[in-house]
Amino acid sequence: MENKDNIREPEIQILEIGRVMLQLIKRVVSDISPSSIGIGDEFTIGIHIENCGETLPQNVSFEILSLPTHISIKEPLINKIPKIQYANSERFLVFHMKVDNEAKSGTHIIKTRLSYSSGSVEIIKDEEISIDVIGDEAELSIASIKTSPVLPYKGETVELTLRIENFGDGTANAVKVYADHPFQGIKESFIGTLNSDEDGPVVFTFIPKKVGDFEIPVKISYKDDFGDNEIQTKINLTILRKKTNWVLILFLIAIIVFAVWGFRNYAKLKRTKNKIIHQLLSGEPKEETEEIKTPEITAETDEEKKKREKKEKRIKEFKRDILKKHKK
Repeated sequence: MENKDNIREPEIQILEIGRVMLQLIKRVVSDISPSSIGIGDEFTIGIHIENCGETLPQNVSFEILSLPTHISIKEPLINKIPKIQYANSERFLVFHMKVDNEAKSGTHIIKTRLSYSSGSVEIIKDEEISIDVIGDEAELSIASIKTSPVLPYKGETVELTLRIENFGDGTANAVKVYADHPFQGIKESFIGTLNSDEDGPVVFTFIPKKVGDFEIPVKISYKDDFGDNEIQTKINLTILRKKTNWVLILFLIAIIVFAVWGFRNYAKLKRTKNKIIHQLLSGEPKEETEEIKTPEITAETDEEKKKREKKEKRIKEFKRDILKKHKK
């Protein structure tokens, strides 16, 4: 029977050989030092072997059958116990061991065997010693907070992203984050495992129906080599009133301004055209002569003169065509 410190209580075996009663004590783990064993640590295991019988056992040996992969030992695996010369005698064995740096935290099993004989009877007892290797402690915290959109508004879908960082030396397993926000949406998210100096995101999607500043409780739960852990903290979130679509408003204003400008230009052009037609129909020569005012040209070349005369001719033909159409 083992207690919490992996020290096994004496196990007594009673044998009857003819009419002689033999009371023989098997091996006992007397000490594991230090009591807390970490990765890379050295430790010792003390084995206590005691004979309480009247008959002296023979060929007593204690053997370590197998060691965990990442635990090494300095002493031989098989230990022959010197001949016990008297009853109620005892022997002590000490094994020096080490956990290497590649070991994983958890329980590691060492298998042992105690054998001896009494007369024609051979006794073999296989047992186990459990070694609990403790790793480093994980420490989690919220590294950053981000919302999408950056300015969340009432009635919009909001994504709240928290990055959880493990700044401890150990590994955090079964990492789970619960954000108790007052909105309709996701409140719990899982990461899984975070190694030392590693971070991971959790995303909460919801639609806020209220406006204002909110203090949201956040609970982070995880497991490490020291057991279950829980961290409680709070974050602040501001929800704004439904935003005005200024882009759409500016676009509509631009359309209205453009339409007004276009209408005014169209009306002005139409008035000018009607005035010209009215002058042509009334036969006012003044307007015709004043229609084209060419600036005084000094030293006009022949080519420039031809262009000007050609342009004046086109304008006169245009006016005649308009006049003909309206007279019809």
